[in-house]
Amino acid sequence: MSTNNIETPVDIKPSIDIKSSPSFKNNSVRVLRDYQRQFSTREFKARGYLLKRCESCLLAETRCVCGLVPQLDSTLGVCMLMYHAEYYKPSNTGQLICDVIKDNFAYRWQRTELESELEQLLTSKLWYPIIVFPHDNVEVERQIQQVPEKLELGGKRPLLVFLDGTWRQAKKMFVKSPYLAKLPVLQVSHKAKGDYQLREAYHDHHLSTVEVAAEIFRQVGELTMAENLTHLFQVFRDNYKEFKR
Repeated sequence: MSTNNIETPVDIKPSIDIKSSPSFKNNSVRVLRDYQRQFSTREFKARGYLLKRCESCLLAETRCVCGLVPQLDSTLGVCMLMYHAEYYKPSNTGQLICDVIKDNFAYRWQRTELESELEQLLTSKLWYPIIVFPHDNVEVERQIQQVPEKLELGGKRPLLVFLDGTWRQAKKMFVKSPYLAKLPVLQVSHKAKGDYQLREAYHDHHLSTVEVAAEIFRQVGELTMAENLTHLFQVFRDNYKEFKR
């Protein structure tokens, strides 16, 4: 994982108990956040930073969603490639995807450097990486409309790579990452405008990361996982907005 200096939240304090809990140690986004904190030089003060938050999900302690739904096994895996400091933001929903699926990974995005763990994941004989991103300006030969079945992939398991950040940041990550340049790209855009309501989408057909993940889970037949994620997201959104100024 990257060791570049980044900001860290003032309202999140290390806790042995929380780090040993399944909701923390089985969630790669939360582990990445904790890992990156040791290299930070400044405090990251999110909006409402004086609020007493759960150290794991970052919501108000009285509105914690940790353990609300179970993690499930799946033929799929997910990899969250996260923009600078995205894993510190209380509004981040990438962590929710990792809450519902057992095989989850998270890395901090770097423009040109490719850390060894991420490289091994993207070139593994076990996984078939697929970038989840709108097909705007994507070469036709890279575009796919649905997740291939395992038999079509020679026994490999689909690995959904989400570019986690704002829409502008996600586009930058997509364009400026040479190690992603040849991977297939999956788009989910038939759904109407999303229900995220925590950040503004650049276009109406651009859904939040968590909404896209839920839709993909539905399309591949992982209905329970899709329902769990949708429920978790709705509770997370409502609880976050309750304390948003």
